Amino acid sequence: MTLSADVTCRELGLLRHGQRVLDDITCAFRPGELTAVVGPNGAGKSSLLQVLAGVLDASGGTVSINEQPSQSIPAAERARLCAFLPQSELPSWSVSGADLVALGLLPWGRVPDRDERVRTALERVDGKDFAQRPVTQLSGGELRRVQLARLLVGQAPLLIADEPTAALDIRHQLQLLQTLRGIADSGKTVVLALHDLSLAARYCDRVLLLEGGRLRAQGTPRDVFTPAMIGEVYGVSCEFRWRDGEAEFVVFDLI
Repeated sequence: MTLSADVTCRELGLLRHGQRVLDDITCAFRPGELTAVVGPNGAGKSSLLQVLAGVLDASGGTVSINEQPSQSIPAAERARLCAFLPQSELPSWSVSGADLVALGLLPWGRVPDRDERVRTALERVDGKDFAQRPVTQLSGGELRRVQLARLLVGQAPLLIADEPTAALDIRHQLQLLQTLRGIADSGKTVVLALHDLSLAARYCDRVLLLEGGRLRAQGTPRDVFTPAMIGEVYGVSCEFRWRDGEAEFVVFDLI
């Protein structure tokens, strides 16, 4: 099995319902890096992540994984390469939390230590109490944690999550970002769409800033989160600073 995923996008474009939602996106996602894709509502974050995950086919340009065009990768192999968490999904049937998490192991067939992997994944999101509960009876935040455990349970070298902190309380947002930081540090490629720029500043190696389907800036949080750039794209005044060795992004007011 491939142990790493090196992803490159070149001049990526996407049309949806006759509208151009991504235009000329060139970027890369490397093993060992935690990357945040940020931008205002409608910037194209979800569309970019869906193209990376193979949920949508690009209208132009290319996506390659380990120098292989993604469209040429068989579906079964791609499922082992990439684990994807969409922005929102509601369960259609009342399975237990543990069974929902175990769906993340399907690309690997019969897994001898299935129960142990599921238990560990639930513990990583502080969700062991949800193992036997029907997912239809969980709150929005509880369900999100089970879905995150499904993302984490497998062995995919590429993890893509669209707004994974949505519906989570502050404690579990921090816990999740710390977990994903550790996963990236272990050599995996982790890509997140985030609205919370302070979390992106604190935990992420790189940031892609989208606006209107175009890539406005990319680089370290310190490179991207400048008062001028954030003011222009978001219309707010801000400051990027360091406190006790931790990156901090602070928003002041509307411009």
